[in-house]
Amino acid sequence: MTDFSSVFPNPSPFGESRGKREEGKEGYPFIIPDLWKPSCFAADNSAKPTLFPIAPLQETVLDITKPLDPYKDESEANLFTFDRGFAEYFADPDHGSPTEVDSIVSIPGEVIKQNSSDTSEDIWLQPGSSELPVKPQFQTWESFLSTGANDPANPYLSEAGPRIFDAVLTEHMDGYEEIPEVIRSDVLCTCLLHLGLGRSSVLFTYDRKKAEFFPIKPQLRISGCTTGTIDSIVKSFADCGKKIKQLQKFVDDIHKDSRAAKPSIIALADSATAVVESIQQRLSVDPTTIRSILHLHSLMREPALIIDTFHQMISQTAGISDDSQLLTTLFEVVQQEQHRSGWLKPLLMETLARVTRPWLEFIEEWIGLGRPAGGEGTGFEGLVERGVFVRIEEETYVDDKGRERTNRNFIFEKAKVPSFMSAENGESVFESGKSLRFLQKFHPNHPLSRPGTVEGVRALKLEWKFSWEDLNNLQSQAMNYERELRSAINKYSGQGPVAATPVARHYQSAPGGIETFETSGKSKEEIGAMIDKSVSAMNSSLPPIEHLHREDLLRALVLKISRLELNSDPEHDHLTTFAPPISITPVLSFSHIFSVQAKIINTACLNMLFKEHKVREHLSLLRKFELFGDGVYSSRLSHALFGDELDGTEKRGGVHRTGGTMGLKLGSRDSWPPASSELRLALMGVLNESFNNTQAKSGIHHAGKDGDLPGGLSFGVRDMTMEELERCMNPNGLEALDFLKLQYKPPSPLDAIITTTALYQYDRLFKLLLRVLRMLFVVNKLFRDVTSRGSHWRTVDPIAQKFRIEAHHFVDTVCSYIFEAGVGSTWRKFEDKLQDIERKLDSPDPDLGAEGIERLRVYHEGILDRIMFATLSRKRQAPVMKLMEDIFTSILTFAKYSHAKSIGARTSDGEKIPALYTGFKRRIGIFISVCRGLSEKRGYGDGKKDSEGRRAVDAIFGTGYKEEGNLLSMLLLRLEMTGYYTDTGKGEGEMVKEGRRRRGPSDPA
Repeated sequence: MTDFSSVFPNPSPFGESRGKREEGKEGYPFIIPDLWKPSCFAADNSAKPTLFPIAPLQETVLDITKPLDPYKDESEANLFTFDRGFAEYFADPDHGSPTEVDSIVSIPGEVIKQNSSDTSEDIWLQPGSSELPVKPQFQTWESFLSTGANDPANPYLSEAGPRIFDAVLTEHMDGYEEIPEVIRSDVLCTCLLHLGLGRSSVLFTYDRKKAEFFPIKPQLRISGCTTGTIDSIVKSFADCGKKIKQLQKFVDDIHKDSRAAKPSIIALADSATAVVESIQQRLSVDPTTIRSILHLHSLMREPALIIDTFHQMISQTAGISDDSQLLTTLFEVVQQEQHRSGWLKPLLMETLARVTRPWLEFIEEWIGLGRPAGGEGTGFEGLVERGVFVRIEEETYVDDKGRERTNRNFIFEKAKVPSFMSAENGESVFESGKSLRFLQKFHPNHPLSRPGTVEGVRALKLEWKFSWEDLNNLQSQAMNYERELRSAINKYSGQGPVAATPVARHYQSAPGGIETFETSGKSKEEIGAMIDKSVSAMNSSLPPIEHLHREDLLRALVLKISRLELNSDPEHDHLTTFAPPISITPVLSFSHIFSVQAKIINTACLNMLFKEHKVREHLSLLRKFELFGDGVYSSRLSHALFGDELDGTEKRGGVHRTGGTMGLKLGSRDSWPPASSELRLALMGVLNESFNNTQAKSGIHHAGKDGDLPGGLSFGVRDMTMEELERCMNPNGLEALDFLKLQYKPPSPLDAIITTTALYQYDRLFKLLLRVLRMLFVVNKLFRDVTSRGSHWRTVDPIAQKFRIEAHHFVDTVCSYIFEAGVGSTWRKFEDKLQDIERKLDSPDPDLGAEGIERLRVYHEGILDRIMFATLSRKRQAPVMKLMEDIFTSILTFAKYSHAKSIGARTSDGEKIPALYTGFKRRIGIFISVCRGLSEKRGYGDGKKDSEGRRAVDAIFGTGYKEEGNLLSMLLLRLEMTGYYTDTGKGEGEMVKEGRRRRGPSDPA
């Protein structure tokens, strides 16, 4: 074998040891001599390489595969002290966790020894003779420049590992305070999870008296954290658990007294229960899946925010027992809390929809969108308890036949309307429901009287619409509903009752998976198949727990939020991106439905009143007889009461009645008041003849077996006090005819328009107009007393003549103003309004807006109130009316004297005439001054009208119409144009000064 030793003198790195090992091994066939011998042409490579040296592998590291015993006193793990009694919770057996691995580090400053042998052993020949390298050297630029250089230790304590942190913390606290206990991290995470869900655990307990969670031992911590850090985390979890306990207590309190609780409050409690149960369901996870406290804290972040939001709702609604106030407060809280987080808005919207659902169901029943729980129809059952803003008053009365009747009146509670509904919508809803019950009472087969049961009509459902797309769909649904319902109404009006469907159909689909088990009309085979299908469904496996409440949107939202799937729900993205503001959402969601339903109900009710029950003819009847709107009737009544040319109704000895037309002859007789038989004789035929002359072509005729007038129209005697009766005893007094009244009872259903209030106003106006009619007859008779052939007025008295002229001027002016401006022109405005409503009803597509039964009643009472103002008949105008009554009394006193003198009777009142005239003229001056002051007073005519009364006046007379500027000014203009009465009482010098003041100093005299 050739020897290359002279060429490769330097042995291989393994040459020396190799030669020793090869001794005694000549016969080995696989030995290649001098295999590792370098070439003789190579450079001297005896020194260690300086460029990228091979990393030495002989350093040692700790064995991380062997667990550390926390009870052994080891040099590298003796950093903890444990209480043997809590060893179960205060010893951490999970040595494979990242925390345990990070805790095993070398102590800073420790010198790591390395083998300095120049030669290396062949680890492949003897694999068990060498120990595995434990910690390889970290290659840095420093070790590259300087062989054997060691990296400096990390100076940051936070990066040295939890055990080094615990050792330093123990060293720092030793001798100053008690060293806190170290708890196993998995135990603490499990207990914190229960704490956040409002449950007690081995580390935290709930004190019922203080309503707080407390730890069983103070200053708890885990390895690598201080007690302050753990306390802050524990406080956040304890706060969430405390709020869950308060929510559960609220729910328990509501369910304990569920009979007394309102439906909306129960719905709020159910929503809180759904949220708490959903959060508990989502966080019922395996504690081993929780990697750290930060992981647990991130899991509780969204549920804690949800719990805090619901806690705010419960806190601000606590103690509220009224539904409307609760809904108002909840709506305000939702508006405030929706800005806390974008993904929180869908949850708040769903909560608002759930809590307001009982209230919306009542509105559906009230306006006829849904079928009541008690069956078909829209009766009175349950409205007292569920009335919300509707209150029922019952009054008992005895009818004409002596039977006891009960009348139910609906009262609108404006203060109980929630804030998210406007006052106009609240009044519209109330009027629609009231009109609907009015319609049901007289037309029970009308399609509107049977909500939810009319075939071909899909009833709308009041629901919150939180997206623009849903709002657009709502418009089309409302149009379809209106078209379908109008078609059913037209069919009912033309052919009679329409077909009914047994199940109400809504635009909202029924929950999926629910099938009705109906056996009616089914064969035995079909019923058996249905039973088999039901049994198989019951034998099938239960769905996962997450699918138990898949139809419960609130639970689904809570589960989705707690899973951090906020961006994976396209169904609710519109709620967090671009949606209508919550402040206008109620108006957009409900106003259109309210408007459609009100328009349909009002049209149906007004059609019934105008075309079937002739309400306009009855109002015209009252105008003609109560307000003296018929000339024939006024003339006949005036002659029957005051005419001298008629035969008297008094019984006189030796004088027989002729049987002709008789009258009471007030003013020409001494005995007063007349007997009831005299009233019948004098007024007999006045109403019937006047009615027959004016109602020949009218739609209303005599009613009753005896041919009574509509509404039982007849004369009667008024119920009066003793003081009023005494004033009626004087035939020359102004109150002589106050006992006479017109009796009228509106037939049903016209009593909804011609109410008791309206009849009272008619009665007061009738009494005033009868007085004015008498005064007009009296002043006209003053001239006949002087000019008649048999008159005993021989000479003309200047004062008496002036009295006659001025009295006639005053009475004629007042009478003309009252009958023409006060009553006539005002009533014509009302008739124009009635004609406009009737014209809209006759159109193919009637659109009455908000005009219905209630608005028509307001129109009627408003027009009567305006007439009373124009005629000075309001209570606050009593001082002005008292002045006018005094003037009338002076005229009647003078008329008594004038009649006595004309027939030649002796009287001693002649000397009193000048003083009577002076007082008469002075009173007229005062009356004119007072009326002028009232006409110039701003806002005098408006009075204290409610919103309905103001809108009624504006609807009839126009917006901005002022009563004082158009009524009293006309009266003043007619009474005085030259200042005649105003200057009464002024001396001659004062009148001269007044004249100069009017001309000015530079004008000629």
